[in-house]
Amino acid sequence: MTTGTSTRLLALRNDISGREFFERMLRGELPPPPMVTLLGLRLVDVGDGRVVFAGTVNETLYNGLGVAHGGYAATMLDSAMSCAIATMLPAGRVFTTVELKVNFTRPLRTETGEVTCEGKVIHSGSRMATSEGRIVDRDGKLYAHGTTTCMVVSQ
Repeated sequence: MTTGTSTRLLALRNDISGREFFERMLRGELPPPPMVTLLGLRLVDVGDGRVVFAGTVNETLYNGLGVAHGGYAATMLDSAMSCAIATMLPAGRVFTTVELKVNFTRPLRTETGEVTCEGKVIHSGSRMATSEGRIVDRDGKLYAHGTTTCMVVSQ
């Protein structure tokens, strides 16, 4: 995605709601953001106040200890939780993360396989919103969880 594409996507947010924006992305009508592509994440579900991403750790994400860097899980959580908030926003309103809290419960490795991260809105106000998220494997085993606070602003 180029800067021009990013600018066009942001302009589109003036015309459609956050939920419609992510539904179009889910249907393949809009490209995912560059960070999502870089980390190999996929948007797999969207609803009111809910977003789910999926991803699989590979060794390019490993730190010196032989496990996925914590930034991978933190980014996955930040993406799902903040995008869940975005699904509640009308056209012309966007968000920015103010605070992010992540708890790591076990390391992510290539052997873990695909994990999903579900973000769910706790509170959606006119200026502030909060949400929570969980990263789990196919058996429901928890790898990380967190919360976020986002500031809601006009574009």
